[in-house]
Amino acid sequence: MKYFINKSQKLLLLILLISSITTGLNAQLFERLGNPQVTISLTHPPGIGMKVNKVAFGPASGTCADQVVDELISDFVSNGIEVVDRENLNTILAEHSFSLSGSVDKTKAASLGKILGPSILIFVKVLRCATDQNKLYEKETRQDTRTKQYYTVYRYISRTRAFFKLSVQSVDLATGRIFSAQTFEYSPEQSNKSYEGYPEFPATFDVQEKAFKWAAWDVHKMYLAWNENRLVYFFDDKDFNLKQAYQALSDGNTDRAFELSKQNLTECRKDEKAKDKITSHAHYNLGLCYMLRNEYDSALKYLNEAENIKSSSIISETIASCQRAKSLNQSMQQVEEKATIETAKAQEAVTKNVEADAASTLTNKSVTDMVKLKLPEAVVIQKIKNSKCRFDTGAEALSELTKAGVGEKIIMAMIEKQ
Repeated sequence: MKYFINKSQKLLLLILLISSITTGLNAQLFERLGNPQVTISLTHPPGIGMKVNKVAFGPASGTCADQVVDELISDFVSNGIEVVDRENLNTILAEHSFSLSGSVDKTKAASLGKILGPSILIFVKVLRCATDQNKLYEKETRQDTRTKQYYTVYRYISRTRAFFKLSVQSVDLATGRIFSAQTFEYSPEQSNKSYEGYPEFPATFDVQEKAFKWAAWDVHKMYLAWNENRLVYFFDDKDFNLKQAYQALSDGNTDRAFELSKQNLTECRKDEKAKDKITSHAHYNLGLCYMLRNEYDSALKYLNEAENIKSSSIISETIASCQRAKSLNQSMQQVEEKATIETAKAQEAVTKNVEADAASTLTNKSVTDMVKLKLPEAVVIQKIKNSKCRFDTGAEALSELTKAGVGEKIIMAMIEKQ
């Protein structure tokens, strides 16, 4: 037996087929449109993997290099990083017979580190800094409102484009480690448009400055921690007061939202009639609250439970964001731990240097002890001449030296050394 389908029935079947295909997509779209978003902040560690508190700039090379270094210095200073003044650095280098020509070896780095202290030496090399200006035009079709006829007009464009490429290399003066150079490239542009002939070109400086700022931000991310904001959804269903938890969160009361989300989930679990969708949302909201508190393991526990109860693209995307946040947080902790260890090592080295300096510095007691050991007078005097000394040559101290048997020539050598 054959069945015949008329045009109306065919259209209905087509609609049903399309509907069945798009139902899942429509549900996801509705879920996104129907729920508010909140901002989470992901903290990225410095790109070089270490905490930076002090920087110095070696000689910069290439056209526009000084402008770039000025932009970097401004960014570092505004973020609390100590920057060694370039004139002072040149003075220090000259005093210690150092010459930097765009690079530095480990031996030289270690020597500079002893002078400047723990810091990063940065070399900036501009490989390209150029601009290009072009005159262009576009055709635009319009319709006359009166005659309804179409006609063509020309829009004239004056465009300025910058081409900028630089290389940045870092040297850790505390360890002598030389990082591989990183290269950045930009080509920002600006245009002026007019329907009445070609307008003036945008200023070359303005376009170049945009490239410099982009470069400063990328270099910023090499040496400093930086935040990336992401939007994630928070379910505000009326059932089980999920909406109340969102209201607390939107008011900035994260702790209140956290407590309410825990209550919401407890009520969902008690109610056997609770829909899987709402139970999943309650798990998700609590997981998100844990995420906002930087408790990533607990966050992932509840987010994964939400996904298992009723999956959705919103939940899977937030799980990915949470895993990313956890990974970044671990990297940041490693940077902080490394910084603590390096600080302790630096302090230990300072203490040892102070102790060694004190041990090698001659005092009144040192001289008295040598005399008691019956060392020859000439030996004691020579020792005084060749050593770092810190003597007390006041009247009372000189009297004590004489009583201890220190001879006149030795005392005169002590006075001359002061």
